Amino acid sequence: MIKTIEPNSPILKKYIECFYIYEGKLNSTFRYIAFPHFNTGLSFFKGASVHRQNWSLQIYENTDVGVHIEILGKYTTPVSLEYKGYLREISIVFKPVGLNRFFKDNYLSLAPKFSQELTNNVWYQFGESLFSSNDDIGKIESFLLSQLNDDPALSIIEKSLTLLENGADQIPISTIADTVGLNLKTFQRNFLKHMGCSPVEYRRICRFRSSLTNKLNNTQLKNLTEITYEEGYYDQSYLIKEFRKITHHNPKDFFKSTSKVDGDKIIWEIK
Repeated sequence: MIKTIEPNSPILKKYIECFYIYEGKLNSTFRYIAFPHFNTGLSFFKGASVHRQNWSLQIYENTDVGVHIEILGKYTTPVSLEYKGYLREISIVFKPVGLNRFFKDNYLSLAPKFSQELTNNVWYQFGESLFSSNDDIGKIESFLLSQLNDDPALSIIEKSLTLLENGADQIPISTIADTVGLNLKTFQRNFLKHMGCSPVEYRRICRFRSSLTNKLNNTQLKNLTEITYEEGYYDQSYLIKEFRKITHHNPKDFFKSTSKVDGDKIIWEIK
């Protein structure tokens, strides 16, 4: 039902985690919950309409619709998705900052809400040419390479991410701003524009995601005490509080309910 594909282009591998393809069946229903992520998703749909409400998306078959492009914002709470009927989705999962490399507008201006339609004319015209052959990913890669831009401001944000993503260190945001050569307010403003969230929110999401990798992808079964220590949480009570805030579950229930999809690229709670 879902297939993930890594980029072939060495250039695109810097900015894109993977592509994935979903194909629904006639009269089928597929439900899952997605959790906050530092990556960013953009999806092309064929034969589908999208309804958004209260941190939820309903994507349903609609043969009267041609191509629809949906872009996710930086959500900080679980999002529920439901797919109904025969439809096809091709998604691009951008690495942090990555999406900004392919648009003239910054991420926050493109995706201020948890999810919305992308109305960019260039992307829409390209979307109309998709789904017409067996080499959809090849088409997307060629298109993305034609849209690639080099904004020096993005390199500054990328540099800050390596410091924010080290959850065990907890470097003050003001120190990170100094390290990348910006005053605190300018750094926070630029970070919000390109990342869609504050540095503090981004750090919280990174630590949560790192905990998932530590727990689910490790050959040795780790307990919450080990994860608390390794991921830089103050104590186990704080870890539990953070997990409830981000997932609406306590950690034990969360790890029992989640599933890895097509390897370990995607972790969802499938309903």
